[in-house]
Amino acid sequence: MKKWIYSLIAASALSAWGSAPVMAADEPAWLPASAAPRLQEASAIVEGASGANVKSTLYVFMDPNCIFCHLVWKALQPYEAAGLQVHWIPMGFLKPDSAGKAAALLQSKNRAALLKELETHYSEKDESGGIAPLAPVPASAQTQIDRNMQLFQDLGFEGTPTIIYQGSGGRWADLDGLPKLGMLPGILNLPAQPVTAPELQKYR
Repeated sequence: MKKWIYSLIAASALSAWGSAPVMAADEPAWLPASAAPRLQEASAIVEGASGANVKSTLYVFMDPNCIFCHLVWKALQPYEAAGLQVHWIPMGFLKPDSAGKAAALLQSKNRAALLKELETHYSEKDESGGIAPLAPVPASAQTQIDRNMQLFQDLGFEGTPTIIYQGSGGRWADLDGLPKLGMLPGILNLPAQPVTAPELQKYR
């Protein structure tokens, strides 16, 4: 497991702040049908639309200190208001306090509110999520994080963020990194929404 985690850190480091993110391929890499129920059962922070208002669903593997996860969060906020529901699946590998912050999210009585705090107070300079980590990490939370990382590994993913979206015929596909903003309506099957965050404009 340690060898794999080091490889995962290296893969995420390739998407360093300011570098070009990985884009989706023209032809999606469809996930096996067995992936859907496992994604639904993953320990996650659910954010955005709920109930009858849900028009589109995403699953996103993230690290609380990941800069591109933070930018994806910003890019998706207008779409959440338009019917998008996002299941953020936390792991903890980028920094020593990543697991503690992932644990804080999963142990919170209001996960979505704490995720918003993490992202709205995110330090882009330090690439650090804006909440205090739990230390030590409770055993129950560590089990959830380990299962998320195992699922990530089982599905053959390599870095964060990894976005899983529903494509044609109800099949699920994945893409790595921060997609161009112009790709979002097609990925989400939602009308284009204005994304005004200044730091995202170079990803149009």
